[in-house]
Amino acid sequence: MEYAERALVRWVEEYRGRDKQLDQLELPSEQIFSGVIDGLLSLPSSFAISIDDESGDGDEEKEINDQIRRTLLGKGTLREINIQGGNRSDRATNVLDLMESFYEPLGSLYDTIIASHGADALECLSYLTMEKEREQNIESELKSRYFQVAWKSAKSALQLLNRSEELYHELGQSSSRLPSISSYVTVIDVWKALAVGAEEEDDKKKRDEALEVIRNSRQRRLKVYTLDKDLENDGKSGRSGYNILPPGVSSMTVDEVLGFALNLLRESVPTYKLKINEGVAVGKGSGGGRGVGTWHFNQLIFDLAAFPQTFSGPLAQDLLEYMVYMVRRTTPSQRRRSQKNRSPYPNVPKPNSFTINGVLKAWMVTPNHSDVARHAEVVLAKLAIWQSEGILWGVHADTVSYNTCINCWKESGIQGAAQRATEILRLMEDESTMIIPDVISYSTCIGAWADCSSREPSAGRHAEEILMRMYNRNNALGDESVAPRPTTRCFNAVLLAYANGRQRGGGKRALELLRFMERLNSEGYTDLSPDTYTFNIVMKALANCGENGASNKAIQLLQRMEDSYAKGDSSLKPDLLSYNTVLDAFSKEGDAKAAERLLAQMSNSGDDIAKPNAHSYTAVLTAWSRSEDKAMAVRRAEELFDDIEGKYAAGKSDFRAETSVYNALITCWAKSGERKALYRVTQILSLMEELGLQGGDFGSAPNSRTYCAVLNALSRSNNYKAYSMSLEILDRMEDFYSKGYDSIRPCVRAYSLVLSTIARSRKKNKARKAQELLHRMESEYIGGNTACRPNVYSYNAVLNAAAFSGRDENEHEEAFKVACLTFDELRMSDYLQPSHVSYGTFLKTIKNLMPESEVRDNLVKGLFRKCCRDGLASDFVLKEMADLSTPDLYQSLLKGVTNEYGNLPKSWSANVRETDGLYS
Repeated sequence: MEYAERALVRWVEEYRGRDKQLDQLELPSEQIFSGVIDGLLSLPSSFAISIDDESGDGDEEKEINDQIRRTLLGKGTLREINIQGGNRSDRATNVLDLMESFYEPLGSLYDTIIASHGADALECLSYLTMEKEREQNIESELKSRYFQVAWKSAKSALQLLNRSEELYHELGQSSSRLPSISSYVTVIDVWKALAVGAEEEDDKKKRDEALEVIRNSRQRRLKVYTLDKDLENDGKSGRSGYNILPPGVSSMTVDEVLGFALNLLRESVPTYKLKINEGVAVGKGSGGGRGVGTWHFNQLIFDLAAFPQTFSGPLAQDLLEYMVYMVRRTTPSQRRRSQKNRSPYPNVPKPNSFTINGVLKAWMVTPNHSDVARHAEVVLAKLAIWQSEGILWGVHADTVSYNTCINCWKESGIQGAAQRATEILRLMEDESTMIIPDVISYSTCIGAWADCSSREPSAGRHAEEILMRMYNRNNALGDESVAPRPTTRCFNAVLLAYANGRQRGGGKRALELLRFMERLNSEGYTDLSPDTYTFNIVMKALANCGENGASNKAIQLLQRMEDSYAKGDSSLKPDLLSYNTVLDAFSKEGDAKAAERLLAQMSNSGDDIAKPNAHSYTAVLTAWSRSEDKAMAVRRAEELFDDIEGKYAAGKSDFRAETSVYNALITCWAKSGERKALYRVTQILSLMEELGLQGGDFGSAPNSRTYCAVLNALSRSNNYKAYSMSLEILDRMEDFYSKGYDSIRPCVRAYSLVLSTIARSRKKNKARKAQELLHRMESEYIGGNTACRPNVYSYNAVLNAAAFSGRDENEHEEAFKVACLTFDELRMSDYLQPSHVSYGTFLKTIKNLMPESEVRDNLVKGLFRKCCRDGLASDFVLKEMADLSTPDLYQSLLKGVTNEYGNLPKSWSANVRETDGLYS
């Protein structure tokens, strides 16, 4: 992300410095700015403390890139205390600053960054609370630094909320610019926590400042979320403040409005009928609609939710707004004036709690509508306004209302959704709201974290914090009607967050939660009993965590399930998913023999539920592909494949080898190093094409992964035909994709493997051929195939092809030109930056292709200095530098920068990732 951030800043600087008459450089789009912000906020947020003695690397220079604004905290007298946290939020705010110079960002973008700043502040404060609960002594200086960071993050969140409000008012109060209610909740919650912290520190000035911010934020929230007064003048101005209802709605009778909405739903659902009281004429202009009341509006609103349409939410919102408009227009004082003038007074359908919940539910199920969750929050915010104005006195949102809003965020899937769901839950937990969270509130909020766990590394921890808050509240209050107990569903959602998160340590935490769950069950928590699903999730967490011995722990859990079921506990009966999950654990560790033993147990169990399927065999084949005994691996893989086909032919199983099985078999051969591997993988690919693409058996048709596995085998092969075969297979992929086979879309991995094969070949002019293929990738990407956007691996493969070009002088000259152009293209790319492998390979190219000269020395100097500035001086780069340059040149580059122990500055290698840009 740092590369993308730098590239965006450089793009903006070049755009500002362009010659408007000659330079056609375009401004980065709003989507590019938003994409960089989303990427930055998806980075993990952690507060790492480092205490460095002055006697350490005191002479080390700290380079601060002008393009990246870093926050540096103060220094102590004898040591430096650094708290590096919230960096992602600050960087996202910097990008937003740039974006505001050219565009008017949507309110949702401000909301996301505000949520991130709020999370940073609360994380800092929670660390202090946690240490206090552990009775740990925290140094006063360190404690002060944590408070400073928390206050800084809180002020950043408040400033962003101010900017968001200003933009909302400047742009005519457009709903797309409306600050989310969650943003106000975030700011209020953070400043509440700061007020508490200041009170504990006996800092009256800061406590009063925090309380003032809380009061102002609440007042501003009420002011922003006021009902549009123009609705009252709707008939006079001809303007409609509604989404669906027509202009001039104020001149329509109540039954006409209901009839309009009813007919709109009937157009989409012809069989729909609204239950109407006898004698009531809807939509007939009956002159007042005295028989139409709240019940009819509520019924239609709930039916909009029962029959989801793209207009369900907007129309339900309109009906609510119209009902409020009618109540506002006919207050008691107006009623008395109306009676005095003897004017007819229609029946007014006044909204109640059921109306509010119906509108929220309609929004929740509305398909293909952006910002559903924000619209749901607006409903709750407007209800607060209507209550404060006395229009809907006695009408309150209840637990169902807030649960629906939480679920809207959960289902939205947008960045920061789980954080916002958590903020609403905190609002429910606040005694001042008089809303009591129930089991659904907690389980839905935890489920939101589980849903985003694949892209949010800390999701499991956040989910567990909510679970423990639920448990602690129940323990403290002792009343389930006020503070519900955790249930199996809540625990399962937390376990799922750890299982999907694939974070190291997730398996261990899942096991600990399972033990805690079992302990609570033994203490009388009757609604808390681990079941088959619970055990399956824990085994999945073990399979995905990458910890040593995870598969042994998974098989132990499976055996526990089998033993419990044998003793009569039907809730722990293992199913096929249980066995396949353990097979996956063995597969990821490469324990093929253990996987085969379990597969045999499944086959011989006599239980139809545990019979192996294609996934079972795929897992075992994958385990063999990761086994160290390659000869045994291909032999057993072929035997397993024959076993599948033999059982299917004999009628002993209802499935045959499918695409995943074929792919695993190809991978096994590709990694084997066997002489006939190349022949066998191409044979399997031809069979899959014949069966799936020509014969119509799409279950065994090849996909992109199939072709990549074959290309991988070719890239590892020493066969002289690998070069031409890889190009031929890539051509076949492109041909099939052009004919409509989307599953065979050529991807960046496929192209990169072909580039790697070209680089390793002995073909003449291979550097030029690799460059042509790279440009072909770029053309495909520009043409709409987003899956083949070149990455740093692709560029490194071209550099590698140039570095090892033939001995002919003309070829050397051409290869060097290719290398220079490729490295320059990588450096100037809008979405990529060189890796340490890029620099090292380019240095190798210079060594192999460029004769010794002063020009070469100057080129090497400049390249190495830039590499150090980028923080990419890895061992690989240093080795190539030592091999390439003379000792005097090498030492001159290092002179004055090494410390007394000969160590290089840490900043020189700060951005090195050993796996970046490898072309193998």
